[in-house]
Order: sequence, then structure tokens, then C-alpha cells
Amino acid sequence: MLIIIDTLTMNFKTYFQETTKANGDLKKTLGKIPKAHRKLAAGYKFVYQDGNALKGDVENIGETDKDKKIITVAAPWNYGREYTTLHEIAHLVWENLMCRKLRKQWQTIIQQTKHKQNQGGEELFCMAYANTYAKNKIEIHTHPSWERFIRDLPR
Repeated sequence: MLIIIDTLTMNFKTYFQETTKANGDLKKTLGKIPKAHRKLAAGYKFVYQDGNALKGDVENIGETDKDKKIITVAAPWNYGREYTTLHEIAHLVWENLMCRKLRKQWQTIIQQTKHKQNQGGEELFCMAYANTYAKNKIEIHTHPSWERFIRDLPR
């Protein structure tokens, strides 16, 4: 695991302190998720940017580049970095651990609970995953059936 704080305005001391804190925070967050899920993120570089959205992509606050093995997270206004980091890891879980049967079960659950959220199954899964393991939960993504499903995933 490699942490990079993407900023040009810091002096070395501030960069070192920020990188050390981010590394500790990331290790703590990764410690909350199941071992099999942690393994999916092994070897990824985590890049944390300043600003509300990703540089060059005003529509997104996080991105997972599977080819380059980089997870990039901005400092979004409405979501914490931990939440966004977990959301990006959830994309790896969705792709690698969610078989057709689990995806169908998930679809049934969200059809019964999503209400006014106009996102697809994978995005709602990633929001539910982040919400399950994040220190600070987001109210609109808090559904007991969503959390039960996430906690019952293969570990």
C-alpha cells in the first residue's frame, strides 16, 4: 500500500505529516473490512487530491484504475475521504466477489428500499458498502437490509 498526497503547495514537513496521517487512517479503515476485501486492494496506490472533485473530472470524487492499480480520491464536500475510499474499494468487491446470484439478490433488495435514489445497482452497492464500514454514515444510504447484505458477503 502506497499513499500519495497530491499537492504542490506543501513544504516537505507538511507533506510528511499529511502522508503519515493518511497512511495511518488508511490502515485503520482497511482494518474494518473483511480480509478477502482487503486483499482486493492489495498492491493499489492510493492518491488523495485536494478539491471537491478529481482533477480534470468535475463529475467524480473517486476513481479506481484497475490497469494502473491506482485508487484516487478527492476531498469532496458531501462525503468524507474514508467513505469515498471505501466506495472505490467496493467497486473491486462488486467486480470480483459479486456473482450473478448475489447481484440478483442485491437488485431485489434495492428495488424494495432505494426510494428516490436514481443510481444503478453497482453504485448503490458501493454506497451501501461504504456506509456499512465508514465511521460517519450517510443517512440516505442507511438501510438495515443493505447493511445485512454487505456484512453477509463472502469474507
